[in-house]
Order: sequence, then structure tokens, then C-alpha cells
Amino acid sequence: MPDVVGLVYVVVAGVVLVVPALVHGTHLGPFDLLAQDGLLQQPGVVPHNTWTGDQVASMMPWTTLAWTQVHHGQLPLWNSYSGLGMPLAFNWQTAPFGLPALVGYLVPVQYAPTVGIVVTVIVAGTGAYFFGRLLHLGVVGCAMAATGFELSGPFVGWLGWPHASVFSWAGWMFAAALLIVRGQTRVRAVAFFALVVALALYAGQPEVFSVLAFALVVFVAALLVHTAVRSGAGAMLRPAGDLVVGAIAGGALAAPLALPGLQVFSGSLHSKTAGVVALPVENLLHVVFQGYDGLPIVGSARFDADGYFYLPAYVGVIAVVVAVVAVVMRRRRPEVVALTAVALVTGGVVFIPFLISIMDALPFFGSVGWTRSLLPMAFALAMLAGVGVDALVRSGRTRVWQWTGAGFAAAGVGLVVLYLATVPGLSAVDRRIRSHSFVWPAIEVGVGLVVAFGSVLAYRRAGRPDDGTARRFRLRAGMVAGLALLLCQTAFLVVAGAPLFSSSATFFATTPPVSELQQEVGSSLVGWGPNPGYFCVGLGIHPDVNSVFSVHQLALYDPMVPRSYFSAFESLAHRPAGDPAANDYCPALTTVSQARQYGVAYILESAGVAGPAGTTLVGRVGNEDLYHVPGAYPATLTPLPADGSLPADGADGTPVAVTHHDPANWKLVTRSATPQVLRLRLTDFPGWHASIDGKPLTLESYAGVMLQARIPAGRHLVELHYWPTTFSVGIILCVLAVAGLATALVLDGVRRQRRAAQR
Repeated sequence: MPDVVGLVYVVVAGVVLVVPALVHGTHLGPFDLLAQDGLLQQPGVVPHNTWTGDQVASMMPWTTLAWTQVHHGQLPLWNSYSGLGMPLAFNWQTAPFGLPALVGYLVPVQYAPTVGIVVTVIVAGTGAYFFGRLLHLGVVGCAMAATGFELSGPFVGWLGWPHASVFSWAGWMFAAALLIVRGQTRVRAVAFFALVVALALYAGQPEVFSVLAFALVVFVAALLVHTAVRSGAGAMLRPAGDLVVGAIAGGALAAPLALPGLQVFSGSLHSKTAGVVALPVENLLHVVFQGYDGLPIVGSARFDADGYFYLPAYVGVIAVVVAVVAVVMRRRRPEVVALTAVALVTGGVVFIPFLISIMDALPFFGSVGWTRSLLPMAFALAMLAGVGVDALVRSGRTRVWQWTGAGFAAAGVGLVVLYLATVPGLSAVDRRIRSHSFVWPAIEVGVGLVVAFGSVLAYRRAGRPDDGTARRFRLRAGMVAGLALLLCQTAFLVVAGAPLFSSSATFFATTPPVSELQQEVGSSLVGWGPNPGYFCVGLGIHPDVNSVFSVHQLALYDPMVPRSYFSAFESLAHRPAGDPAANDYCPALTTVSQARQYGVAYILESAGVAGPAGTTLVGRVGNEDLYHVPGAYPATLTPLPADGSLPADGADGTPVAVTHHDPANWKLVTRSATPQVLRLRLTDFPGWHASIDGKPLTLESYAGVMLQARIPAGRHLVELHYWPTTFSVGIILCVLAVAGLATALVLDGVRRQRRAAQR
């Protein structure tokens, strides 16, 4: 029953975090950002949070598209609306097989993203609580660790992205690894570890999984070193081997996503992205402050950083002080040493440029943004805080509370010095913002001092700790004091995180211009003229959001966009197609031949700007002019020259009708008197297979980014489907892993029953 109460507290705290935002609208998400540009523009809408655009521009549209395909009985493999088509399940960001998405499929689509966020918070909190129980913490200590992690700045700052979904499994993964190292229930621990590894991989975002794996390696290495010192180097071999087996089994369980996902990643822009530079050391202040340098929300005018989700590190004064108490009082415990190592190493990777340069130089890790190591740093601090509070509650020793009081006193002095050194010289607006950030740290220090010194006085009045009555009194007093610290920390973290969320009463509201565009273009592909604006948000519908409204647009905003997209367009038009560093593909079409080559049937221009020569003005859509491109089709037949060579990329062709029974399938019927080449405005991704009259058809690259195939004369049925071979291999590996783990568990159960019978 105490654990039930503790878990209820953790879950309620996570839900309370989002309640203030839901008061203003039942749909979590920065939908107000969409009202700033293009055909979704709505005058008078003020964005609440300017740094959460990716949630509503990419994550939520992909979640919506996956939900729609699943509810149509389709596997969410292909996104036909962005660019010339992009993988949906295998772009890592969508995570359609992750737990938040799976739960989201059970509710109406407009609530799926909100439910996914709540599920992510609950997974994080319950995992940290379970890990705390394995550390032999009491209920209050477990609740302190769980709420400290699930409500921490690094975690809350990434809620709505797959980053938080991946790292929500940290508590479960560390717990499974600890079970393996301890060597108890060996087979079940390995199976448990494999399952958690797979769930974390299915959550998306391989970068954050790399960060999580790195932190876990530090934790396990510290434990194994302790094992070697205590029992000899040979004692390390079994747990190290079991961890490797569990990791391999987990990778096999996640192979249906991981193998094709890595295939997509290898040719993408993101595979060449450099890691984020180290944060300035002064940002360590953010561990105890929220909003010290302002917030990206309405009413906070001082914020000039590169992105808020890289900066929030707050866990609070209480967590830091009691974490130090844990290190001092429980330093002999190997788990405490290991968690301390995780906090120090991951913190060093965030703030020390030399360390982050070393990490960037490692094979396979050069594209990881190591500032995301704030996540494991906050996790380690939260778990240490749980250990510290457990020591305060259960030790019954005056010395523990003396250390705690000294820690809060030092924190109070530090706050006063920092305030006097940084606040008076600021402008009036900046002074107000920074002064406000000191309120909660001051409250935490005050509560900590009152609780610490009150507990010391109560302990002294209770008498000697070896007296039974006195000890029971001390434990009750420690419980009350621990609960006071827990409640104060939870209040701070909820108040700190709640303003970051945006919400809306509507879910991707359609505007009249969007409805007009839908009616005019149907299933045709839409492109932009020469002035689309940054991230293509000046015209049309924000890239990727167009999928929600079933409008096909050539532009896209996706870290998995192939590098060939940019090189192919630059070869054709002799100018960039957007900003590769920002994952922004936004080609400006200035001629009819360019539009035809990509199958763009309509072009949007700013009001009053003429379209390319040869196009026809269809009419005005909102504040934009829509032009029709004659001769632009998704599939065309072009005669093959007599020598059998392929015709020029820009050669004209006759249209071929295309039918789809789902986004990952194309069906065409060709008729010609001579051999032709069938050109498809479809991205050349590994995984597309073709057949002609039921026989395999070889696909070739067209214009560096699309597909084409040689078609003999006559009438032929051509079918294409997207199903990567690596996906099939991944399914086989997953089935084998499930069978192997199930067999091992059954045999282990039989052995246990025999041993029990013998005893």
C-alpha cells in the first residue's frame, strides 16, 4: 500500500504538470505558431512559446499521419505528402511503434499527441521509482527520485519530442542493468534488459539513445570496477557478458525499426551533422534556476539563446543539496558512486569543450548533440536526491540533518552573493525577469533550513537514538521532514515546467485558404516560387503540416531528408534548394521545365508576383497566387532513343495515371508502341520494389533523386510497393529474439521449480 501511494503521487505530479496548459485548451501543442505564416495565418494570434515549433511542425503531423494510416488498416511506412515522398516509420522521429504512439492509437487522433506526452511522463516517473526500490529506498526517497526526474528541466524541455520518449526509459534500463550486475534472477534480468532496450529504440531518436547508452555504460563500468575490487576481475565477466547478450537481444527485438532506420539515416543530412558545441560553464546555474536568463514564453522578454531545449537543467536547490548529502552519507554504496560518476561525466560532456570534442571524434557518434547529456545528468542528480532523502528519513541520525542544514545554509549564502553580483546592474526588464527566477530557489532554501534545523532540535529533544521510543519519534520526524522537502521540490518543478506548454481548443484548425487550396489542387504536387521565406513558411502550408490537410508539397522539413535532394536541385537550377544545416528543403521553382521534372503541377507565389513563363494563373488563395503548370504529372512515359540509352532528364513525356490503395503502393498501366522509360516522381529510397505483369522490374535512379524503369512496348501493368528488405530481415530477427528469450524464460522457470521441489 505505501508503494501504491508513492506511485499515485508520482503519476499525479506528472499529470498536474500539464493541467495548467489544458485549462486553456484540450490539445497540448504550440498550434498558435502555425497562425503566423502562409495559408494558416490568423491575425491577432500571439505565440505562447516560440521555441517549440518542431512539435507542431513535424512531430505532431507525423503522429497524426501514422494514426490515420493505422486506423485505415495500413502500416505507417510511407509519407507521400512531404517532398517526393519520405519514409514515415523509419525516419526515427515518428516512432509509430513506440509505447506513446501505441497508446495514442486507442484515442481519437486529436488527443493522441497529448496522451503520448502523458504516457511519456508516467513511464519516466514509474521507471525512476522502480529503480529507487532496487536501490532499497523507501517510498519518500523513491517519490523524490521519480518526481525529480520526470519533472526536471532537461526532461520537461524535451516533452513533445521523441527525445523525452527515449529517455523516459532511463529508470527501467538502469534498473535492469543493476539486476544483471547483482546476478540475481539472471535470465529474467537479461530478458527484462532486452525488452527495455527495444522499447527505448522504438521510441525514436537514435541520438538520445546514444546518450542514454553512454550514461548506462558509465554506470555499469563503475559497478563492475567495484565488483572487481571486491571479488576479483573474474567476477566482472558474467555480468558484462549478460549485459552484452541483453543489448544484442534488445537490438534484435527493435530490428524492424533499427535496420531500415539506419539505412535511411546513412544517406540523410543528419548523418553528417556536427555535434552541438559545449555549453558555457555559467549555464551550470540553470541546475537550480528556471528562467535565470529568461524564458521563451509570453511575458519573458530576455531570451537570446540558441534553443531553450538545450539549456534547461533545473532540478532545484533541494535536489542538489540532498544529492550532496547522499554522496557524503552513502558514499560506500557502489550504486551511489556509480550515479555520482554518471552525473560528473555527463555534466562534463555538456560543459567542457575538450570532452565534447573527444566524443564528437568517436566513430558513429560525430552527429550526436552531446549537450543532450543534460538528460542523464538530471536523472543521476534526481536518483541521488532520492538516496539523500532516504538517508534523512530513515537514518534517525542527527549528523545527517546537520549536513543538510549546512548545505542549505551554503546555498542561501550563494544565492545572496549571486543576486548582489548579477541583478542590480541590469535594465528594468531584465532585472524583473532575473529577480523572479530567484523566488523559488529562495523558497527552497527557506524550507530546507526550517526542516533541517527543526529536525535537529526534535532529534535532540527525543533523547538517545538507541532508545526505542526515541528512535520511533526520530523516524516519524524524519518522515515529516522528508515529505516537506518532497512537496516543496514537487511544487517548484511543477511551477517551473507548466508555463512551457502551449495548448489550443482546436487541433490543426483549417482556414478558408487551406480549404480553397485543397479543392483546387486535389492530389497534385504543389511547389513554391522564388520567395518562399525561411523554412518555407512564407507560402502555402508549413512543411510537413501539409500532411494533416492531405496536400502534397515539394518542400519538407526533416532531418532524414537525403543529401541527394539538395545536390540534384543545385545541379538542375544552379542555386541552393534551402538550408541543409537546418534540414530545410525548399526549392524555388522559376521555370516550367524545373516544375515538370519534379512533377509539380501547381506553384504558389506571393500576391501580385507573376508565375514562371508558361504557367497559368488559377486564382488567388488567401494572400497568395496559385499558378498551374501544364504537362507536370507524377508519372510519365518518355520514348527510349534508338541506341537504348536513357533520354535527358528534362525530356518531355506523356502522362500515366497512377492509382494508390495505400501510400506505400503505386499501380500504373502503360501503353506504348515503342520501348519507353517510365519516370516516377518518387524519392529513390532503398525499399521500393517494382514488378511488370507480375515479374520483377529493375528500378533506376532518375535525376539523382527519383525513380525510373525501362518499359517494353505494349500494354503492361506496373506495380510498386515500399517494403525495405531490411524491414523483413528485422522482423525475422525480432521473431527469433522473442522465441529465444521465451525459451530461455521457460527453461529458467522449469529449473526454478525443480530447485524449489528439491529444497
